[in-house]
Amino acid sequence: MSITNAFNRIKREAGIKRCIIVEGNVSDIYLIDRELMEIKGSLNRMLGECGYTDIVTWDRIAGIQGDVKSLVLTEEPEQQDGDDYDLGDVEIPETTATGACKDLGDMFALVHRTMSDPEKHTAFILDWSEYLFSTGGQLDPQDRQYLTLLGKALRDNIPRYRSKERQSTVIIVANKASMLPLSFYSGNPEVSIITLTKPDMDERRSMLKKVATGFLLKDEDDISDSRKFEDYVDMLNDFTNREIIQMANMSRTEETMTFEKLFYLFRYGEKENPWEKLDPEKVKKMKKILRERVIGQDQAIDHVFDTIVKAFMGVTGMHKSSSRSMPKGVFFFVGPTGVGKTELSKALAKFLFGDESACIRFDMSEYSQENSDQKLIGAPPGYVGFEEGGQLTNAIREKPFSVVLFDEIEKAAKPNPRILDIFLQILEDGRLTDNRGETTYFSDTVIIFTSNLGASEVQNSSDSARVSEEFTHIVKDYFDNELKRPEILGRIGYENIVPFNFINDPSFAQNILKSKIKPVQIGIREKYGIELKIRNEQSFCDYILAGADVAKGGRDILNALDSRLLTPLAKHLFDNYEDLDRMKGAVLYAIVKDDDLEFEFD
Repeated sequence: MSITNAFNRIKREAGIKRCIIVEGNVSDIYLIDRELMEIKGSLNRMLGECGYTDIVTWDRIAGIQGDVKSLVLTEEPEQQDGDDYDLGDVEIPETTATGACKDLGDMFALVHRTMSDPEKHTAFILDWSEYLFSTGGQLDPQDRQYLTLLGKALRDNIPRYRSKERQSTVIIVANKASMLPLSFYSGNPEVSIITLTKPDMDERRSMLKKVATGFLLKDEDDISDSRKFEDYVDMLNDFTNREIIQMANMSRTEETMTFEKLFYLFRYGEKENPWEKLDPEKVKKMKKILRERVIGQDQAIDHVFDTIVKAFMGVTGMHKSSSRSMPKGVFFFVGPTGVGKTELSKALAKFLFGDESACIRFDMSEYSQENSDQKLIGAPPGYVGFEEGGQLTNAIREKPFSVVLFDEIEKAAKPNPRILDIFLQILEDGRLTDNRGETTYFSDTVIIFTSNLGASEVQNSSDSARVSEEFTHIVKDYFDNELKRPEILGRIGYENIVPFNFINDPSFAQNILKSKIKPVQIGIREKYGIELKIRNEQSFCDYILAGADVAKGGRDILNALDSRLLTPLAKHLFDNYEDLDRMKGAVLYAIVKDDDLEFEFD
């Protein structure tokens, strides 16, 4: 429901319902008849259009505001037989001036007295109502008395069903209706709850045109005349009108910049968008760069390249209405263990954002227990850890430009199917609301799911096309028949299932091994100032790979490298510990002799 529709509903129901609770985006600024107004001014105007001449606004700080001459402030409420709502020592001020009735008991007594009089047609607006009652437990006796009095004000009057005049009504403004006692509004036919949403596209367009001249931008004097204006409207999806005004104000306090840079500065605190910093020449070299780290998975890298090119050219999701909110890319990596799924995710983060730590990994085996999905978005109010927020939402707010890796998704999807609803919201809306009501945006992330589905079923084969087809079929069957959640795969995209091949070619295994030796050589040089070199590289590779089951992928190659190189290397350096300082600049050769590894200084 748009703001306009919500306001129309308020005008339609005011006086028909004795009480309307207005919740949601109540702290915003609204554009009404080309005039900017806050919530109380907007409600005043709407109630005036409904025919109300006596409109009273109230909050605990300012007390009554408005024309109070027609209100009886000094009479005490008449007590009905059988109804106990004694307010104790409440004294109603003997004044007709605005600012009266700051005490809640005084105000509710006034509301009850006024609304019980069928001859009066008064509208009350109670602002900041989320702070009126105690929350998180039982109401105290005084709160119960106040609620009884307010409830009687709504109920103790039979409406005139032939009258065209509207009854007295009370509008309660609160951020959330749930912050009011449930017993007051649940099942109460006299109470209507109307939620104000954030502005829709038409409303954002109108607001942006209204404040267009307030933006001080590079190369644009009036954004309402810009050919990119509709892009700007789309970019501000999920913004409030107040935030649009704040963004215009920020443009005048910072160095002059484009609208896009201003947007990222306002939303993330970042002037630079890593996606915009991508150089076309670098993107052209993307396949080569990724293949240096991920060996033997050219088909998967080709798929990733195609998706990143779409994001780079700004056409991702252009066929959908919510293209701006969509993640830059979504992949489902599936295949045998240890073949490079996680490695490709890290390599992609390094390529896109310049730092491998921009790959935020979630081990989904940690979310297999019931209710563990709450760890991602935070515990509900009243539970331990509520203040900490969610692990996922906190991580993305800290690093909005990132690769988000949900590793081995099947370990959580079946035992804890509710976690799939979180993924559905990310993939569909590109955003996620945590337990505290704060929204996190995934529009500048790449989402990657990895899975070992079918690893024990698909036969190791050099026929990559057949292996790919089998893995894809297993994934589809898993979502359709085992989880019975085909809509999840529909959001991911069937075409975004990226199968990884078995590592069968001996040259692939050797290339993986060689790529992992380089970090060891760099580490020894930086720590000890010693150059580690391999004598007879082929014999060395054969020796290391003899300790690995290549069918288990690159992970077993790493295990073999650890046991067959790092362990004896550490022992050799330890045996020569006292001489290491004077050995700086020396060359240490690793040599395979008699099916064993030895080391010699040169």
